[in-house]
Amino acid sequence: MRCAGRHLPRRVRVGAERPRPSHTGPTVTGPGSWILLEGGGSRTWAALATGTSVRSEASGPSTNPRSVGDRQAVSTLAALLTTLFTGLPADRQSTVRGVIAAHGAASTTLTATRFGALLRDTLTATGLPGVPTLVTNDIAVPLLSADGPLCVVIAGTGTGFAARHGPRVARASGLEWLLSDEGGGHHIAVAALRAVIRAMDGRGPHTTLIDAASRWTGRDDLPLPDALFDAVYAAHSKAHVATFAEHVLEAASSGDHVATAVLDDAARELAAGAEAVSRRCGLTSQPITLIVAGSLLTRAHGLRSRLAAHLTGRLHLQAIIDHAATDRAAALLHLRGIWASEPGTLTAFTTALPTWASTSTARTVTMR
Repeated sequence: MRCAGRHLPRRVRVGAERPRPSHTGPTVTGPGSWILLEGGGSRTWAALATGTSVRSEASGPSTNPRSVGDRQAVSTLAALLTTLFTGLPADRQSTVRGVIAAHGAASTTLTATRFGALLRDTLTATGLPGVPTLVTNDIAVPLLSADGPLCVVIAGTGTGFAARHGPRVARASGLEWLLSDEGGGHHIAVAALRAVIRAMDGRGPHTTLIDAASRWTGRDDLPLPDALFDAVYAAHSKAHVATFAEHVLEAASSGDHVATAVLDDAARELAAGAEAVSRRCGLTSQPITLIVAGSLLTRAHGLRSRLAAHLTGRLHLQAIIDHAATDRAAALLHLRGIWASEPGTLTAFTTALPTWASTSTARTVTMR
């Protein structure tokens, strides 16, 4: 059966015709530093790396324009870049060779392009005009953090799924909360908060989530429906709403039936995503590694154990491992190497992951 996933090209023999890349990478001829950037629904991490060593790093709130707006995204990105260069030579233009960004804002090719333009403008405003920049979806980081057949499931504010098997790559979800993100923090929080309102209205069963919602709002001066309305709509923050998911995990661990049902539904959605991308890469019967990422799967075991249970008999999992934050620099540097020296591989890789790339025509970019 033909795989419905994406295919990476095999290595091309010397003298054979090479595939024509859609993203031309920088030339590798010397030393230089690279800015690494990873952004999700609630946090952003940035680092300055030379070779394989991280010289400085910084973290801050979300820089996804869909969550915080363009102005706040630019402000946070500029602050992170400023922090990276504190105490370093002022001549940034001769120091920085390029930027590798894996970001949740790159949900589609169009949004990757928009975020790339926003990042380019921010770099220019902070003294780094014309720096070659590669932007792709944040699931690229865990996807490149291990070898062999693997499946990646991210469950943080939103969700993302990807699988890789030799030359095949597939991706699912990651299209924000109105079109996807089932099983993520925002989805769990909204389902639980609706259950709270239903319980208070008498349209649903009683749940300890009512008390949890009261604590979450922190507004003892208002009736709970008013406080919830203000907390959910006034801030217009998807990331803030998603923080209620932690209360759902706690309530489920204490035996609340409503919270348990919400988590079971989320786990079914996560399992469906994992199975879908694995099936598209021909990974339904052979042993694979499941890499989990995002706070809901790495900081607590309630959702993770349910996901594993739902995948039993559907995928042959040989191991379930956490995607550690310490892996992200190595994965982004791996992506840097692919961009610089394996354009054919990058072209095929990015048919599954939305990607935007720009290179400077004014100078040769070097990398070691």
